[in-house]
Amino acid sequence: MWISALLLAFVLLLLLLLTVFHYSTNGRKYWLHRNVPYREPCPIFGNFGATLTMRRSYAKMLEYFYENYRNEKYVGIFQARRPTLLVIDLDIVKSILSKEFSCFSDRLSVSTDTRREPLLRNLANMSGAEWKAMRHIVTPTFSSGKMKAMFPLIVDCANILKTILIQESLQDVDIPSVMCRFTTDVIGSCAFGVDPGSLKNPDSPFLIMSQKMFKTDRSTILKRYCRAFFPKLFKLLNLRTYSMEVETFFTNIIRQVLTERRSTAVKRNDFLQLMLNVQQTETGFDMTDALITSNSFIFMLAGLETSATTLSFCLYELAKDVDLQESIRKEIVECLEQYNGLNYEAVCAMRLVTQTVLETLRMHPPTPLTTRLCTAPCTLTGTDLNVKVRDAVLIPVQCIQRDPRYFPDPDKFNPDRFKDDSSPPGFLAYGEGPRSCPGARFAQLTVVAGLAAILSNLVVEPCSRTTPTINYDPRSVMLKNKGGIWLRFKPI
Repeated sequence: MWISALLLAFVLLLLLLLTVFHYSTNGRKYWLHRNVPYREPCPIFGNFGATLTMRRSYAKMLEYFYENYRNEKYVGIFQARRPTLLVIDLDIVKSILSKEFSCFSDRLSVSTDTRREPLLRNLANMSGAEWKAMRHIVTPTFSSGKMKAMFPLIVDCANILKTILIQESLQDVDIPSVMCRFTTDVIGSCAFGVDPGSLKNPDSPFLIMSQKMFKTDRSTILKRYCRAFFPKLFKLLNLRTYSMEVETFFTNIIRQVLTERRSTAVKRNDFLQLMLNVQQTETGFDMTDALITSNSFIFMLAGLETSATTLSFCLYELAKDVDLQESIRKEIVECLEQYNGLNYEAVCAMRLVTQTVLETLRMHPPTPLTTRLCTAPCTLTGTDLNVKVRDAVLIPVQCIQRDPRYFPDPDKFNPDRFKDDSSPPGFLAYGEGPRSCPGARFAQLTVVAGLAAILSNLVVEPCSRTTPTINYDPRSVMLKNKGGIWLRFKPI
């Protein structure tokens, strides 16, 4: 009992000292001294106390700042004690992502200690020459030729998804759960070269481990908050982003696949094979087994949950719009007939389906923001603000995509926005510039293939558990509906 009391006293003393430090130093006046409009932070939490205590989602907090400072070009905010420039002006956003990329070439995640956590030494967290070399290696994976060769693996998973939903028809279906099983099988097959069997077996070890990666309980949120804003404390406490169980599981899987391919000379059209080929032929880049493992892991980390979330929100919107769903179904059936089944050519021809996916990404981008770290001093385009090296920049993707200046009537789901232009100026769901998502096309093909397999055989409808509106879960940085997404499927 006395140990608990002592621990509580220590925590309270620490909070008191941090509060005194907060108000007695100039850190909280960082943006004031730079003549940047800003929001006064509170101790420890900065401007995001409501998010850390799970009272308001990260997306809602960004929306709050965006709406209150929408007539400014930017606003200074604080994430814990880290001053961050929230950029509002679209021209400045595009300049940071593209024109001035040399001054903003890193993401904030490059501060990750990849020696302690080698699984995180991947494309997302790399910087400088290493990032450039790895990007050059990864990009060919997503060429049209490579994706066409890989596409039969996606179709196999889509057909199993269709069968599972037919079996579960006329029941209330937990859409995010089923879509995660689908994307787990796709990523496992296309990146790891294995069959996770998640659709056929909800208790698949591969699925269980992948779900542990995306936990959103309070301890996980606190741990990642600590890693992002108090990295020295994170290291001192010997905390890890992912449990050793998760690291060991995925490391062992890739090691087994690599051993098998080297001993049997079996080759597959997947991401792992591309990096294995680089290891065997490229002399200018040291593609170690550890790098193969960490970059296969980021393929899963970046693609699994985002694609599942996109599919879930898309089906939700289609369940509410019967006419749009019927138009999409008509296009799907026509393309399947024209190209003799679900194949690469058929999916590429599905224009309305693709527009619908893009509109889903506009309204509900799985990751509602992106970040950049200043790597060279510069003056922001059209301003007199001098940005210093290591200044953090935050770009509120969803806020921009919901801004009526770029998308009139932004809360209306309207795929026709993308009829003439698949990438209008305010659309940033895949990022922009050299550090945009290299797997955007792959993710899009996965989602379209899933929709084609489902809607060519089933009608999707709301059920008694379908929430009337979307309310984002405050526990998750990624966009998820607080009440889940429950729908019902009816065979045609």
